[in-house]
Amino acid sequence: MLQRIVALAMVCLIGIGGVQVWVERSVQEKQFFNTMALIVETSSRAIGHALWDIDRERLNNHLQRLTEIEAVGAVHIQVALTGEILTAGRSKAVLDAPSYEAVIHSPDDKEQVLGTIEVWADPDFHRNLLWESQKHVIPGYLIFTALMCIMVAWVIRRDLGLPLRQIADFVRHLRPEAVSQPLQIQRARHERCDEIDLVVQGFHHLQEELDRHIRQLDGLVKERTQELSELVEEVKRLSQVDVLTGAYNRRAMEQRLPLELDQCMSEGRAFSIIFTDIDHFKRINDRHGHAVGDAVLRAIAQRLQHALRAGQDWMVRFGGEEFVICLPDTALDQASEVAQRLAQVVRSEPWQGDGLQLQLTCSFGVTQRRNGESMEALLQRVDGLLYRAKHQGRDRVCSEA
Repeated sequence: MLQRIVALAMVCLIGIGGVQVWVERSVQEKQFFNTMALIVETSSRAIGHALWDIDRERLNNHLQRLTEIEAVGAVHIQVALTGEILTAGRSKAVLDAPSYEAVIHSPDDKEQVLGTIEVWADPDFHRNLLWESQKHVIPGYLIFTALMCIMVAWVIRRDLGLPLRQIADFVRHLRPEAVSQPLQIQRARHERCDEIDLVVQGFHHLQEELDRHIRQLDGLVKERTQELSELVEEVKRLSQVDVLTGAYNRRAMEQRLPLELDQCMSEGRAFSIIFTDIDHFKRINDRHGHAVGDAVLRAIAQRLQHALRAGQDWMVRFGGEEFVICLPDTALDQASEVAQRLAQVVRSEPWQGDGLQLQLTCSFGVTQRRNGESMEALLQRVDGLLYRAKHQGRDRVCSEA
């Protein structure tokens, strides 16, 4: 851009210089024309006397003296009375110079025309005169043009080029996390606000708007991320929770139980399991319908859950009316006491709903995990204990001896 501005300035200066040279040339030609007019006016009176006296020799002498003048290239006189043309100097056909023509009057009667005289300038003298008048102007103007271009280039580079380069470098290295970093331009002190200052002010305003917009986006992203995290957690929870009873489902147990079994074994802590189901639940469904059966399932699950240690014990709906209760840090005798308490909680209060009152009981199998025992083997053993409790008459707790 700097090169284009300098080139444009140079073209403008050269154009102005050309106009000045043309004006100077016009002035010189006007002065030369005035000189030729003075020569003709001075000579026409003497030539008028020679024509009036019909003195051919004196007329030729006047013509000869005129052509001897350095500025005169040729002289033509036309006699009005005879039409004769007298010529001195170069031929008119080869002349390439300005001329001046005047009327020759009678010495005694200014109204009487004796003829006309036309004087041509000497072409070489004319060109040399113009060159001499301009040869000092042109070099000076070229030097002036060069100095002006250098000055324009320096001013533009200082006041425009360097600030713009600093702005470009700042923008190129600007990062989203540092968008609020202020733009600082190193430049000479000045009092008036110029275009660069307006650019900097506009850029500062843009930075403030971008920073505000980025903060809004960050807040919106954090808000949406929090909502998404909560949604993911909720989906995860729902994928692990039985919708009807609110207890963990079997999938959650298969993910969590092996981890807790391994942790307890590595730390040497006891881990017990209670396997229970609702006595005669099929009879409830058959007699009163599945809606009542679902209500009974929810009620039993709530009673069992409320009787467990919050944040430590956890319950799983294993399938149908069967529940698995996991008791970390609990030995077999303690687990048996928990099962007895749960049995009492279930039988202590009849279930009421839809105009019905049902006495509910549960059977319980209780066992403690053995060293190295897998989850499948543990569940199989406690399922056998639950089957034994049912076989012995239901509403009872059966644990390993």
